[in-house]
Amino acid sequence: MFINILLLVCFSSEPSIYRIEPGDVLEVVILGQEELSRDLLVMHNGNITFPLIGDIRVAGLTTNEVADTIVSLLKKYFVQPLVSVILKGPIISTVAVYGEVIKPGTVQYQRGLRISDYVALAGGPTDRANLKKVKVVRNTESGVKVYTINLGNILKKGIEKENFELKAGDWIYIGKKFMVNWGTVLQFATLTLTAVNLYVTIERLK
Repeated sequence: MFINILLLVCFSSEPSIYRIEPGDVLEVVILGQEELSRDLLVMHNGNITFPLIGDIRVAGLTTNEVADTIVSLLKKYFVQPLVSVILKGPIISTVAVYGEVIKPGTVQYQRGLRISDYVALAGGPTDRANLKKVKVVRNTESGVKVYTINLGNILKKGIEKENFELKAGDWIYIGKKFMVNWGTVLQFATLTLTAVNLYVTIERLK
């Protein structure tokens, strides 16, 4: 039984394979061709641009798959190119959390964290936060997308459907919920009543 448990632990700790996303930075090394080696930003359309080859679609691939792709394309120019691709991380390493949170600003990006995690890292929502209509802004290959999330369902009811994983460079904005300012309402009511009484008094004097 001990052996089975040990095997299960070892298996479950196996890291998942990371697939490249727009915003990542790749270090491409061509052994023996140092003038071609460089750091490349994965653009919003999922491509990188490499000398002699041009645009290469890399979003959704692993670093090994990108290296294999570059090798196959460089065979037109070199007999046996040796290519290494290293993930250096996203160029933007933060997620912005603004609006009605305790500590608005940027939070260090960490792969695997979701919307509620970043809100918690920003100190959590204030008492004035409108949790029903939280905006998440993301740059995608097709342009900027804005998602409206019911954060109240996530935090208070444990409904995780909308609590998706964020990417580096994403924005969270929590607006302020509508609150009646009763002081202003009472002041307006008092002024209105005073004006009515004054009008009635003038009419009686006539």
